[in-house]
Amino acid sequence: MMNNPYLDLLAYFGIGGAHPGGIQLTKDLLSNEKILPNHYVLDIGCGTGQTAEFLTQTYVCRVTAVDNHPIIIEKAKKRLENRTELADVVKGNAQNLPFSENSFDLVLSESVVTFTDIDKTLSELFRVLKRNGHLIMIEMTAESPLSKSLHKEVCNLYGITDVLSEKEWTEKLRKAGFTHVEVISTPSELTQTEITDIALSENIGEELYDLWDEHTSLLEQSNIPLGYRVFRCN
Repeated sequence: MMNNPYLDLLAYFGIGGAHPGGIQLTKDLLSNEKILPNHYVLDIGCGTGQTAEFLTQTYVCRVTAVDNHPIIIEKAKKRLENRTELADVVKGNAQNLPFSENSFDLVLSESVVTFTDIDKTLSELFRVLKRNGHLIMIEMTAESPLSKSLHKEVCNLYGITDVLSEKEWTEKLRKAGFTHVEVISTPSELTQTEITDIALSENIGEELYDLWDEHTSLLEQSNIPLGYRVFRCN
């Protein structure tokens, strides 16, 4: 997940809740889960720690927040410095997590897996999840096959290798071992998430501002066949 200019953008801008639906979608999804104080939650690709902070404040559960970007880790630790009794911030790779099998009651992945080797990461998330636990995953999804030019544009912009359909995501989740894969009904349009949480770094390069403009321009294109899905798996 390193050496990706788009992830650098999120890190240097310190954007919290950059995933589709933002923090409000996260809150809505978690309100339907039975999260108890004795539960262990993994927030993979945690960003600046917005979701981890919400979890510790609302559910008083134990949260492990993992990311692989050093600037992101620094900002997450700063946000959670007064929550250390409940939140651990760990630098780690989603494709090779430093945790034992059956460690977590809930795994959250908010627009993360598509930036990794998808099969490896899904296998890792399955491995560290307790057998009666759940994975909630939000991911960009192709609503219909992308043209070659659009596929190339999207992959180059976000530093990814593919844009999967709902069916392809479901197949990969089942291949990783998840026996129950549910698609949670949400508005599926991929639109610009309102940014209300930001922690800017100093001396941000002009190229990252240009990249943000490219990202915004892409989402403003009419009839673009990109959306997102929320998957709940066990």
